[in-house]
Amino acid sequence: MSMIKKTLILSTLLFAHSTASYATGTNDMFGVWGSVILQGSLKSLSPDLDKIKWQVMNQTRTRDDSSQGSRFSENLLFSQVGYQFTPNASLWVGYVHDWIDPLNKPSYQENRPYQDFLWNQTLGGFNLMARTRLEERINQTTGNVGYRPRQLLQISHPLPFLDGLSAYLGDEVFFYVNQNNFGKRGFSENRVLSGLSYQFTPKISMDLGYLGQYVDNKTGNNLFTHNLQANFRYTF
Repeated sequence: MSMIKKTLILSTLLFAHSTASYATGTNDMFGVWGSVILQGSLKSLSPDLDKIKWQVMNQTRTRDDSSQGSRFSENLLFSQVGYQFTPNASLWVGYVHDWIDPLNKPSYQENRPYQDFLWNQTLGGFNLMARTRLEERINQTTGNVGYRPRQLLQISHPLPFLDGLSAYLGDEVFFYVNQNNFGKRGFSENRVLSGLSYQFTPKISMDLGYLGQYVDNKTGNNLFTHNLQANFRYTF
């Protein structure tokens, strides 16, 4: 069986399993997540600083949860800096400022410092990426804090018919370790993602795919958003 068929079958099974598991008592909706990512290292300042990495990302999200159709629901501005300890391992610290616009509720903002451990590994032609993140969600209005560990596993593989094109598949699980106003203590969210990445030039790349976001709400029905995800990336 070709690698393309294997990737498509695995993506379909993962999506079907997620949808079937979360169908009961769940509100489904469509959304779009679009990101612009700028990244690089401090090598341009000094060759000795090539292991210090940086990244800035702006992500806009929409939902079709309104009777008037799709609407802006959230904007997140990320900034982070990291150190590449080995070719496989890096450690990052970052900050997100989040503007949130819930439906029929007052808008508010969040401060989110976070810490990442990132591992990249090549295994038999596959590229494996594991990211462990601890983030602190702070409601800027109320001061309420939610401590949320999250674990992402993602695998990608080059596709043979076009240089620079690869397919990816991943899953990320979220938990809260304290009582808070954001979500349930324990398991709170799962995201499954699948799509294609294309490296246009050594500096420019883009991802286009699907991201399913399941949220285990504290009250009422749970939420499953089916999102078109598009990421534009420029490396300095």
